[in-house]
Amino acid sequence: MSFRKRSTKINIKRPIRCLFALTLGVLPISVFADEYDTLQFNTSVNRAYDNNLFRVRNNETSDQITTYTAGVKLDKTYSLQRFIADVNYVDYKYQNSDFLNFDAINYDAKWLWSLTPSLTGNLSTSRNKSLNGFNDFRLFTQNIRTIDINQFRAEYSPYKVWALIAGLTETKVQNSQTFNAVAQYNATAFDYGARYNFASGSNLSWLGHKRNGEFDRTLNTTSLFDNGFTEDEYEFDFVLKPTGKSNLSSKLAYLSREYDNFSIRDYNVWIGFLKYDLLLTGKIRANLDLSRTASPFETEYSTYSVTDSASLGLSYLYSEKLTFMLNGRLAQRDFKQAVQAGVANREDDEQSLSGSVSWRPIKSIGFTLSSIKSKRNASSAYNNFDYDDVTTSVMVDLKI
Repeated sequence: MSFRKRSTKINIKRPIRCLFALTLGVLPISVFADEYDTLQFNTSVNRAYDNNLFRVRNNETSDQITTYTAGVKLDKTYSLQRFIADVNYVDYKYQNSDFLNFDAINYDAKWLWSLTPSLTGNLSTSRNKSLNGFNDFRLFTQNIRTIDINQFRAEYSPYKVWALIAGLTETKVQNSQTFNAVAQYNATAFDYGARYNFASGSNLSWLGHKRNGEFDRTLNTTSLFDNGFTEDEYEFDFVLKPTGKSNLSSKLAYLSREYDNFSIRDYNVWIGFLKYDLLLTGKIRANLDLSRTASPFETEYSTYSVTDSASLGLSYLYSEKLTFMLNGRLAQRDFKQAVQAGVANREDDEQSLSGSVSWRPIKSIGFTLSSIKSKRNASSAYNNFDYDDVTTSVMVDLKI
């Protein structure tokens, strides 16, 4: 173990979800208008039955969860400026475990500014409030996670070929209960890079992110929980011009994190993704998604986790009103860099298969029936679980 002088830090959070689910959805009853309409209203009611709410191996607890949502979206353009504000009120009600009940106002507001056609950017703010799921949070109590992100981004592209990119991102993550594995923190980041736009319509970007963050907790020399970190990420992004028959996007990045005091938790990791979809025939479309993600998960047996996943999906447009979809996913999640000798390693294997049928008898009304069966096997039996989830929902959109 070594100690370093504390600095200011950032983080990028990312709780990882692992599921075992059987999902049944009935969606939506909607009234549609053009996507650029100035004012849009939406409301929905979602009812879910979960037979293993707390994701335990034995003595499961079942419950019914009803989610009510009402929202409004404003999208207005003035000359070269565009303003977008999306606000939703969400109310979660648990029939039996009512101590989990909560409501939230989530929002995402953007100003897509333009000083000249060559100098553009955005100024944005967002908030998302949700329940920390019990896949990783293993205490039978309510833990609400609130994520606030403020961002400024500028792009200078005088000839629409090369673009220079710079910006600042401020992130604040709060948990209502202590959760050191995915701790709360405040962070700032300097974002920079460049993009090249090919004549074909494809583009290649290189981006760097210099992050500094502080955890909202005291230094713990026993469990080696730090109070700050720095993080550098360098990424290449390539997007192939959509052809109507296929789409391809990819990312390759190198992430390096150093903690202020406990260098034993420092880590470096390669991450990225490849997404490709292809129209096989006039009615059948296939999509492939390969990814590697990494996120902090600080315990005695790990500092971070790496998830490698592959998913393959098919959609069949039987008619203009009826669509079938099928998707399979395999994933392996490794928990890396233990800080105590002799503790057992943890590795999770996940598999899921899902399908859905969507029927839209008229443009303004649609229904969806979907199901998913998912499974997680962990090297630590304590983290094994199965659950079935049955969900029905109705949604109404009004756009004017």
